[in-house]
Amino acid sequence: MGDALLAGFYDEIDVGETATTIGRTLTESDVTNYANATGCWLPIHTDREFAAETTYGERVVQGTFLLGLAEGLLYSNEPTGIRANAGMDNIRFHNPVFIGDTVHFEAEVLEKTDRGDSAGIVTLGIEGKNQDDQTVVEYQTNLLMQTSNTES
Repeated sequence: MGDALLAGFYDEIDVGETATTIGRTLTESDVTNYANATGCWLPIHTDREFAAETTYGERVVQGTFLLGLAEGLLYSNEPTGIRANAGMDNIRFHNPVFIGDTVHFEAEVLEKTDRGDSAGIVTLGIEGKNQDDQTVVEYQTNLLMQTSNTES
């Protein structure tokens, strides 16, 4: 694939293609801004003293934040055939991510399913890893994509 995953259209994507994002170091502001936007103020994420008494010993970044971050890092702002997220499957959080950790995401096109002449579903396998190359999250995402021969 080019510089960004799925920077093209359904008919331009091949099963087996892969991409790896740049790394992103997570900050306290990321956790706080996500909590503000979603209302996810669980103390394991936002209360330093509470989190210090848990198994992890420190605050854990919200897992659902990682899912959104993956989309932001994987998909370019260039013209693309992506029209909708058609679902996520088999989401597994393997290791906690802490404030100050750096994560990146690796993706592979697992499957393509035609939806007629103008669109199809692309299934991606996504694996998020931390700075120690430990898998932190793994899932599949299904994207509805138009072909290059159709109008937006």
